[in-house]
Amino acid sequence: GIKTIFIHYITAFENATHQRITTLKKIKYNENTITLYVTNPFHILMAELFNKTYYLLVLREKFIESEYIQTELISNQRCASIHDLLNKTFLSYSRLHRIKYYPLVCRQYQQLRCFYDEYYMCICDLDRFSNCFIFEHNQSYDCQGYSDCKNGGQCFQDSVTCSSVSVCVCPDCYYGTKCQFSTRSFILSLDYILGYHIKPNISFLRQPLIVKMSVAFTTIIFTFGLINGILSILTFRLKKTRDTGCGFYLLVSSWISISVVIVLIIKFWQLVLSQMAILTNRLFLTSNCILLDMILQVLLASNDWLYGCVSIERIFTVIKSVNFNKFKSKQIAKWIISSIILFILITHIHIPLHRHLIDDIDNDEQRIWCLVQYSSSINIFNTFITLVHFLIPFIINLTSIIFIIILIARSRLVLQPKISFKKHLILQLKQNKHHLIASCVLVFLAVPRLIISFITGCMKSPSNSWLFLFGYLISFLPSMMTFIAYVLPSKLYTDAFKIVIKQIIQRFIIHIN
Repeated sequence: GIKTIFIHYITAFENATHQRITTLKKIKYNENTITLYVTNPFHILMAELFNKTYYLLVLREKFIESEYIQTELISNQRCASIHDLLNKTFLSYSRLHRIKYYPLVCRQYQQLRCFYDEYYMCICDLDRFSNCFIFEHNQSYDCQGYSDCKNGGQCFQDSVTCSSVSVCVCPDCYYGTKCQFSTRSFILSLDYILGYHIKPNISFLRQPLIVKMSVAFTTIIFTFGLINGILSILTFRLKKTRDTGCGFYLLVSSWISISVVIVLIIKFWQLVLSQMAILTNRLFLTSNCILLDMILQVLLASNDWLYGCVSIERIFTVIKSVNFNKFKSKQIAKWIISSIILFILITHIHIPLHRHLIDDIDNDEQRIWCLVQYSSSINIFNTFITLVHFLIPFIINLTSIIFIIILIARSRLVLQPKISFKKHLILQLKQNKHHLIASCVLVFLAVPRLIISFITGCMKSPSNSWLFLFGYLISFLPSMMTFIAYVLPSKLYTDAFKIVIKQIIQRFIIHIN
């Protein structure tokens, strides 16, 4: 994630209390040094990490203008807590009583440079005396009441009296230079999962591991999805695989599978190249921002519903048995496919209307974010629609196979009453295992996406990106399972696939000869 440290400038005065200025400094990726330009005089310079660990970096009596100071943040500069230096007896004393023994601490620990308690920060000087001053550990940072940080972000200035630079530190689930962007949504977005990990103006080889691994994962998904789609299309192009509506649902699903991985790979590389500041065409970025996420959501939802339609038709096949009308099934399937795609498009039409590019500029780097900003009412509608498109197909796939097996077992029980219902049930489980495999695969792949999206709530910081990246990428796998979940477990579809492969091989041989 983004590494930042607090820098405390402390200035001492003879006839007044000391002055403390705190700023925040970001450490750029692949670097271990920072440069500070200081215009205000100071006598003590301290660094604070986010785990309340303090380091004394600079200590001098007089401020020298245009001075170049180089120092390191090393272990012997670390300020120790008084709780690690005194025993329980001393610690049990009152604050005023206990502070009388602080000069002994510097003499007892000869290598100690500084230490602190709940109220004071103490510096050990060259004569091993302790010089203590009040130090607020839980200071509120609001830039003297003029903070422009949003959503509870802390504001840091480079000066109390005449500030020229301010920096915001964002709470969990918020990001951006002003903490103006939120990850509080169960709809995973690749932009805020990977965005801050991709470093501008740095070559790809120097990018963080998560970016390189994302390229590998996305390439694997693209290749796998392309192969799945092509093999599935080859299977369902045969007329005998489309003698019922299921064949039409799966044929359209195969084309959608290819479309999904193509749009995904475009979306991924557009994000990487734009965040690396290689791709800067505003019109291209705007059009992709408006359309790509909507297209992905429409395609994924369409595939989920098509799989659900396959499950529903299989239930009707069992209920109707020999009375099942295959011709009518095909006609209904064509109408349902068109209706589903139209319905999903209409319910996602609000997405491009609320997506736009935003420039996010701070002192260290400039980024362009593609963001969606909904009003509260549109956000509720979007949440509801997303739940509908995800949960209903999920429930259909989960329950359909159970209905099918129970219905078949009951019908067999009527025909063969001497055999128990339990034995009929076991027999049907064996005979319909290919249906069971298909439904189980889809349900299994949907569960992690469901858990990650709803339980975690939001991506609290870039350090959580691996989990959310896993949840995002796994959401594409069900769309790439047509061949594995439906073709391979089915004898009818497998035989059809073998016929197609033989035809292709024969044509290839004839073409060569």
